[in-house]
Amino acid sequence: MKIAAIVVTFNRLELLKKALAAVEDQRRSVDHLIIVDNASTDDTASYLATRDYPLPTTVRTMKENTGGAGGFFAGMRAAWDLGMDAMWIMDDDTAPRAEALGELEDALVDATDFYGAMPAYASSLVVWAGDGQACQMNFPTAKWGWVAPLAAGKSYTTLDCTSFVSCLVTREAVEACGLPYPEYFIWFDDAEYTYRLSKWRPGIFVPTSIADHMMPANSAAFWGEVNDKTLWKYAYGARNQVAASLSLRRLDVLASFAQNLIAQVYLSRQVPAHLKWALTKAALRGLVFNPRRRYPTVER
Repeated sequence: MKIAAIVVTFNRLELLKKALAAVEDQRRSVDHLIIVDNASTDDTASYLATRDYPLPTTVRTMKENTGGAGGFFAGMRAAWDLGMDAMWIMDDDTAPRAEALGELEDALVDATDFYGAMPAYASSLVVWAGDGQACQMNFPTAKWGWVAPLAAGKSYTTLDCTSFVSCLVTREAVEACGLPYPEYFIWFDDAEYTYRLSKWRPGIFVPTSIADHMMPANSAAFWGEVNDKTLWKYAYGARNQVAASLSLRRLDVLASFAQNLIAQVYLSRQVPAHLKWALTKAALRGLVFNPRRRYPTVER
């Protein structure tokens, strides 16, 4: 299996250095490294232009910041064009441990025999780099029947949804389901995409594959923590989650979003009225936000 690692970065050079070192130090060596620089304005471009690369490497510099969603779209398309069999995707604050890729690949191969078909993707156990505890930002969602492989003595289980922090996506899945939506820009692009893949064929969670998430603190994003500075991210999240629930026909996702928005925002005395209204408008935009699905085999 030929595997490309895809690292998307924007203005986090010191974290990027650690992420690249971790990818290049895998015991199961990556066949090709693809770095997508989202038009960084720090010293990232000069660093990438002058560093030594122990692996075959492609650096793709975007003309403008396309967000994580646009970066993964570009990186996965580049991996497809290189003929890669699988695409290992992560942000620049991800440091996969040395056995991470090998464990993902081994689990995919074993699961192919167990299920009769290769899973759409394999996801690592993501821990917070600060203390090694489970990273609250990256809890995956199990799929119905998740106990079956465990009962059979397997070291992996079935997933419905996961994050883009160390996720290995197969070429077959990309061919069948298309690429991530670059228009999502940020937030819920990974959830939408892995939900979409899981409708075609489930993914797997591989806890023996571990990646450290180099976040400042081990915390998830809560709607009630929105403020004027972070509103832009929450607005993308609201729009994208509504749009994804409709395109995927996942009323459970829509209901969960509505419940959280009501409990954490509308009923909160801490969230100002103008922010409540801004998130409401963003959610309503999701009703008509419907990006075109793009397939790598289709002419661009």
